[in-house]
Amino acid sequence: MLLALAWQDHAVIVAYLAGMIAFGVYLSRRQSSDDEYFLAGRQMPWFAVGMSVIASLLSSLTYLSEPGEVWKSGVTHIFGKMLAIPFEMVIVWVFCIPFMMRFRYTSAYEYLEHRFGPATRKLGVSLFITMVVLWMGFVVLLSAKALARVSDLSIPQAVVSVFEAAGISDPAASAQLLLVIVTVGIVATSYTMLGGLRAVIWTDVVQVVLLIGGGLFTIGYVASTTGTWLPDWYQATSRHLTSTEATHSLPLFSFDPFVRATVVTVAFNMCIWHVCTHVGNQMTVQRYFSTSDMKSARRSFVTGSLFGVGINLMLVVVGLAVLYYYVGQELAIDRGLDSKKEQSLIFPTFAVSRLPAGCGGAILAALLAAAMSSIDSGINSIATVLTTEQRASPENSHVGKAKSITLIAGLLITIAAYGLSFLPDKWGVVDAMPRTFNAITAPLGGLFLVGMFMPRVGEKAVIAGVIAGIATSIGLGYFEQLAPLLAVFGWSFSDRSLSFTWIMPCSLTVTFIVSYCTSFLEGPGKRHRDGLTWQTRNVKPNQKSC
Repeated sequence: MLLALAWQDHAVIVAYLAGMIAFGVYLSRRQSSDDEYFLAGRQMPWFAVGMSVIASLLSSLTYLSEPGEVWKSGVTHIFGKMLAIPFEMVIVWVFCIPFMMRFRYTSAYEYLEHRFGPATRKLGVSLFITMVVLWMGFVVLLSAKALARVSDLSIPQAVVSVFEAAGISDPAASAQLLLVIVTVGIVATSYTMLGGLRAVIWTDVVQVVLLIGGGLFTIGYVASTTGTWLPDWYQATSRHLTSTEATHSLPLFSFDPFVRATVVTVAFNMCIWHVCTHVGNQMTVQRYFSTSDMKSARRSFVTGSLFGVGINLMLVVVGLAVLYYYVGQELAIDRGLDSKKEQSLIFPTFAVSRLPAGCGGAILAALLAAAMSSIDSGINSIATVLTTEQRASPENSHVGKAKSITLIAGLLITIAAYGLSFLPDKWGVVDAMPRTFNAITAPLGGLFLVGMFMPRVGEKAVIAGVIAGIATSIGLGYFEQLAPLLAVFGWSFSDRSLSFTWIMPCSLTVTFIVSYCTSFLEGPGKRHRDGLTWQTRNVKPNQKSC
């Protein structure tokens, strides 16, 4: 498949892919019940759950975007992320985990039916599935782009001709991209379908080890071959940012909504993302449900957070090292990559072009690991949620149905990955995320947060709030594309793009405000709320599964 690589690189990649499927086959023999398949018997070790959480949340998007972001903004972007960590950890530790772990749910969206009603539960499930399909599609797409770009796949002319006939502008590149997308989708779907959540968590642990190993090896290689270290890399990065018009360090803060990002807005954006993900995203909540109790869930959270900090910092150092290797030594970037438009591909390109034979393949295996650790989580969570929605059926075990749903989910994600390839290239990875799947993250998280902290809000009010939040995400995210349409009505706007860092904060704020204000029109309602809000958490709730 990867004909431009050495045979050692082939061997590493093939061994990794085969190992993941074999592991899924091995664990499939333990799938005897719903509780085992969906929640690993609620007995998973907290350290494995913690590593799995961070593996699923980081994905290949972080593995590629963090080293690439160094070429745009140096280390200031990671400062914003680090600034958010103390705040998000306090919120999740004090509020999110204790609240959700009180319920013995399989699907997080069971809470929405108890708190609001069946329509809200269906809305939450629909938003989650849409978000995951887009998110995982984006993960597959970025991984496939990186692999196709650095490996020079050989595609039969007959296949290329099909793409030419379809009017594709670059048929060979599109055929390469589709081949890698299908390969990644098939492997991740296969072992997830076979092994359930237990396979997902343990393969995530392996994938985190690969991810960390690839980054550390790259850092060590650059240090040993160039005789330099972190201070030299930082100085080279500072000179690069000063001399390049298209790149700059992030300012501390700005009220100008057209400034791409600031340290404070990045921190605020990341804090909201993590909080919403820890209450409204089944991918994360399901892992905590797989532990035995709240104490284990909290340990898992801290483990994942510490690994997240370490991996993000490591990837920034990788970006500094690779930037020095090329810019500090005045070398042209391999394969003619454009450092202004293709920053996210520089790291894997360096690995394939400069590392010893076999090591480049290991880095690409780590990239696949980062991708698959998210894909398997997304697919398994979709299957869990949809199967839970159909628990009223008379079957004793729903594992067979879940495996069928897993297969369909993998197919949808693969299709979405190719569809997302037509997004504007100028956005880049970091800018595109809030305009695609993260456009749903804040409204979905807001759905749970309103339920937790706004007791008077009922079903109609919260649905109105979520709709308004999604409209805000779309309006701000695609402001540049919508501006010409608004000009028809005589409204003139700047042709600049609004900052991506304002999308989630504004969307969540609108969700809260509209939900609360609309509740005065709807009235507080008579629905039972005992134990289902933060204020009534000490009142024993009705925990009968819906």
